[in-house]
Amino acid sequence: MSLQDGQIDPQVDEIADPAPLALWSRIVSGMLGFLLCGAGSAAVFMTENQAGSVALILAGALFIILTIGGNPLHSMGFGDTQMRFAVQRRRQQVLESVSHAPPEEARRTLEVLQTIDPGVVEDAGFRYQSARAFEGLIKQRFMQLFPDCTIATEAPYGHVDFIVARPVHRFLSVDALFLEQVSPHGISRASIVKRVRNFADSVVPLIIVSNVPMSHGAQRDLESAQASGTHARFVQWRDERDDRDLYAAAEDLFRIPSAGTSQPPVSP
Repeated sequence: MSLQDGQIDPQVDEIADPAPLALWSRIVSGMLGFLLCGAGSAAVFMTENQAGSVALILAGALFIILTIGGNPLHSMGFGDTQMRFAVQRRRQQVLESVSHAPPEEARRTLEVLQTIDPGVVEDAGFRYQSARAFEGLIKQRFMQLFPDCTIATEAPYGHVDFIVARPVHRFLSVDALFLEQVSPHGISRASIVKRVRNFADSVVPLIIVSNVPMSHGAQRDLESAQASGTHARFVQWRDERDDRDLYAAAEDLFRIPSAGTSQPPVSP
């Protein structure tokens, strides 16, 4: 798997170009291989557990192959059973590179990584970098949609990701909520209620931006909070095609007069 300009080459498999084993690793691998093969061969004649004997021989043969080839084993399967030794290392290399890439390149890289290695969605590092890239993209969209705005990453109101400030003391709290699209129901009620509750008495409006839609229950709860006077909106944003919805919701919140009474610290 290669990473160049923030992208993974989809033509290169995740297990290609393995790093060769060190000399001491090959020596240890060879010794283990011969010991396991010897133990398995002896077990064939001394025990009735033929399955265990064969497993020992196969494991020994595996280590001997590693010794002869000098390359780490990436995968070996029998049916649905897979053994992987180097995938985690490959994942970490990509995720470390992504952490230094611009948001757009990071998103493309992570999308290709997930295509090549679907199991990476269970990796906490992958989820963190995905959320980080999504937050970076939302910041970029605000900067482009509202050229007169300033972004502050230190938000004094609630657990939000950043504050957007515009002239005449107009402020907006932004909660960028990235979720893997594994649930057909969307964002849960509990997640929305928790976020909106923190802003029930706030004079700074809140906009929740997510890559997935809300569940029907969450939508009802948000509408109920809005009817009670909470200045909060939800926008599903996946790419630039959703900019119109993001702009409309943000502009609506920026017009709220009560937002002008608060002056949270905003740094460029």
